[in-house]
Amino acid sequence: MKMVHFPTTRFSELAARAGGVTGTAAVEGALKNLESSRAESDSVIAKAIATIEAIVYAPHVNNCLTEEEMCAILRHADQIVTLAGTFCYDRLDMATRSLCDLTDGLLRAKLFYAAPVVVLVKAVRLMAPGGAEVSQEEADKVFAGLEKVLSHFQFSSLSSVPDCQNAEDTKLDAG
Repeated sequence: MKMVHFPTTRFSELAARAGGVTGTAAVEGALKNLESSRAESDSVIAKAIATIEAIVYAPHVNNCLTEEEMCAILRHADQIVTLAGTFCYDRLDMATRSLCDLTDGLLRAKLFYAAPVVVLVKAVRLMAPGGAEVSQEEADKVFAGLEKVLSHFQFSSLSSVPDCQNAEDTKLDAG
């Protein structure tokens, strides 16, 4: 007979108290609470995408963005990545991470081209919640194209870093 040890945690202590809730009930409540925030999250995502589009579709000298504009794109894209991951928008998450990888790589290389950024922003818009339904085959084609854009500039995806502890080191070396 095997002995199993269950360590005492704050969560288990609270659940064991009179009036406490079971772990299952707590998780269900948390998921319900999170789901109630989906509409607000979708609105924030839409606003962030619109802000990025306003930046990239504005007229630019020599079809180049400024360093400040690229940093603003990264800030808004980071917000989208966080919300997309939280609410399981996997395709939006992948497209926006690609946008982050490209923008970060271009910034580090001191290349401020608008055209490749526009391509990735269009992919982000396509994958956004509330947009057109995209089949898996169509999504695969879009992501293959995004990968070609990244490989053209010889940027790798930071999300493919196997060890999260090394992600910051890799990020510094990218580009």
